[in-house]
Amino acid sequence: MEKVNQLPKTIKLFNFAKKEVNLHGECKISNMPRVAEIAKNDNDSVEVDLSFHLYNGKTPCVKGIMDLKVVLDCQRCLDDLEINLNIPFKLAFVKHENQAVEIDNSYEIYHVGEFEALETIDLMTDEILLSIPMIPSHNFECGLKFDQEKIVEEVRKHPFDVLKNLK
Repeated sequence: MEKVNQLPKTIKLFNFAKKEVNLHGECKISNMPRVAEIAKNDNDSVEVDLSFHLYNGKTPCVKGIMDLKVVLDCQRCLDDLEINLNIPFKLAFVKHENQAVEIDNSYEIYHVGEFEALETIDLMTDEILLSIPMIPSHNFECGLKFDQEKIVEEVRKHPFDVLKNLK
């Protein structure tokens, strides 16, 4: 078992799984373009732990956890919304669909095709984006304040009401 305290740029799936590599490190949100595009706190960091292993001696897998705080726009009031994410994941990297049949249901299947390596940033970004709520909003009635008394329904006149008086 090998423990590394720095995240490599590229993950060599089969090599890391065969050596049972454990990775621990941090990455700035600004280094993840797809996350930085929606997050307001791109100077903050993502803490990540990854443990690689072989499933049934042939399928590379990773168990991981990421901790981060992301600040997004609330979709109701457009104010800042701070979300603390603790993202556990278990991925099995398969080349063909028939490999996925024999994998335990607790693993998410990640199709890598013929690629033996994967960009660390891409793996982290995908998991973060999957865990962010589709419509981030506060848990309370935020910012939408309106005065009940000032809402007046306009009574609409029918355009042909004038014709009633023509007799």
